[in-house]
Amino acid sequence: MEKWNMIIYFLLIGFLLFIGKVLKTKLPFLNRIVIPTALLGGIIGLVFSSEIIPGSYEIDVEQMTAIVYHALAIGFISLALKDSQHQNKRKLWSTGMVITSTYALQGFIGILLVLLFFSNRFIGSGILLALGFGQGPGLATSFGGMWNTPLEGFGVALGASYAFLGYLWGGIVGVLAINVIARKRGIIKPKRYYEQSIEKATIEVDTVREVSVMDGLTVQLVIIFIIYGLVWLTLFVMGKILAPLGSIGGTVFGLLEGFNFIIGIGYALLYKFILRKINKKGIKTNFLTNNYLLSNISSTAFNFMIAGAVLSITLDFLVEFGVLLAVVSTIGGLLTILYLLFITRKVYKTNTSEYFVGLYGMLTGTASTGIALLKGLDPQLETPVAEELVLGSGTAIMMALPLFGILMLPSLGFGKPNEVLFNYIALFGCLAFVLIMVVILSVRSKRKPQ
Repeated sequence: MEKWNMIIYFLLIGFLLFIGKVLKTKLPFLNRIVIPTALLGGIIGLVFSSEIIPGSYEIDVEQMTAIVYHALAIGFISLALKDSQHQNKRKLWSTGMVITSTYALQGFIGILLVLLFFSNRFIGSGILLALGFGQGPGLATSFGGMWNTPLEGFGVALGASYAFLGYLWGGIVGVLAINVIARKRGIIKPKRYYEQSIEKATIEVDTVREVSVMDGLTVQLVIIFIIYGLVWLTLFVMGKILAPLGSIGGTVFGLLEGFNFIIGIGYALLYKFILRKINKKGIKTNFLTNNYLLSNISSTAFNFMIAGAVLSITLDFLVEFGVLLAVVSTIGGLLTILYLLFITRKVYKTNTSEYFVGLYGMLTGTASTGIALLKGLDPQLETPVAEELVLGSGTAIMMALPLFGILMLPSLGFGKPNEVLFNYIALFGCLAFVLIMVVILSVRSKRKPQ
């Protein structure tokens, strides 16, 4: 039965996603807050596991972490492969800067709080606030896994827990914000919040036996697998090259392995560049990219990632890091609200409230959280906010690469004589990143109304 080890966890997550969907459909009170089905399913799975009920099924955290790790990369590769034609690129970059500056602010808050009140802990325990709130469970657990040793073996659980609390901030506080704004505007607030795609496609039946979307799905999956195969090959080759360098090589390889999704994004962008060159020569390659299918593949990957991340939480971890987690996430959540209220009023001259609730949902949960909250003020998604949130997050990833480098510094200095120096460089590096972004956004907003 060893052949079924990994498959059993996929079956478990699939079952939990099904149960979560049924409960959200049949129990109205679950739709009064914005809580993803995947998160609900993960919580149910955790409650009924041996962590809570002795003698129940046990969860292999290492196996579950592997699922989260690969699902994150596949999800981002799928998003990167999407072909986007957007006219207002200027606003996209502004939205990307708002998102990135919030990451940096959350990183600064997390580092500062750990230095002030939990100085006996590795400051990565505060940095994970930015990754869990700003990026969601995938990246938070990926970094947490890289920092497992300095985080006393609880890195993955800590990353997942920040993401879990971020969803609660987005789903509960976000709904309260919608109620306040709706009351001021005199509009009818929604009674229920549904998870629905913002993309639609028509499926054509070619013959009785063949549905054309199946061919397209196969093509998209093959391309994703080829790209992910290149990611594996890159890591394999780099591992061989770095092995002779000893501990330094091991550290660098650990960083590369943790950034598997960025390597995947890089190959996906290279693939799109090649397709554009081929298109310019008059050779049609439209069938190689299907945005609707890629969106659904990424959504599936992220749903498995979210549920799997929650299932990696253990009670031992909560005893060890519970107080730190509560303090950092509470202060971080409050300051995220205040910052977004300030920056959205400065940057967006129209649809300001829509941008605020959408960005707040995204920067405490994921893009789907932001879209769900946005529908509370813009039910039919008639404003351009939804599209800009999704596409702006793509530009944010590119702009955030230097920030990720800053956030990695403390792990490079951990246990070394200059550890404190690395910690303070990360602290003030995050602060400088925020200030630079705010200055640029202020200048851009004065040039032309957003």
